Order: sequence, then structure tokens, then C-alpha cells
Amino acid sequence: MTDISGIASGALSAYSLKQAVTASNIAKLNTSDSAAASVVMQSGKDGGVTASVVEGFDKVDISREAVDLATTGTAFKANIKVLSTSEEMNRTLFSIKA
Repeated sequence: MTDISGIASGALSAYSLKQAVTASNIAKLNTSDSAAASVVMQSGKDGGVTASVVEGFDKVDISREAVDLATTGTAFKANIKVLSTSEEMNRTLFSIKA
């Protein structure tokens, strides 16, 4: 099983991909190639997450992209908090053992 830091780091990588896809969708909003891509995330076997890009056929919807940016930002904050809390717990554990 992967440790909590590994799981949070994997989630940050997945959300980084999601943010890049959202930015790409916004960039092609008013172009002839305005088909929106999306990111599909699935649970990994070790408790982490895997992400893959799926090309879509629907046109880019700026309101959907704005929601994706907001939720991605919240997910980044949550996973950074997990990493910092894990680090704090390890520091406390090591100071108790020392």
C-alpha cells in the first residue's frame, strides 16, 4: 500500500493534468477546433489515483471550464494540506521518539 504522501502527490499530478487540459480547452474556445477534452480519474490499486485525457466531441463550454478551474484549485489546496499534515505528524512522531 502506498503511503499518504504518495497518494496526495499522485493526486496533485492528476489535478495538474486536469488543469492543463482545462487551460487548453479555454485557449481553443473561439477556434475551429473547439472540441473539449476532459480528464477521467480512477482509483488506483494502491489507493492513489490515475488520470487520462479523453478527447470529446462537445464544444468548449466556458462555464464548465470555470467550474473545473475552481474545483481543481480546491483539490490542490486539499492535497497540499494532506502533505503538510503528514509532514507535521512525522515531525511530531520523530520528536517523541528522540
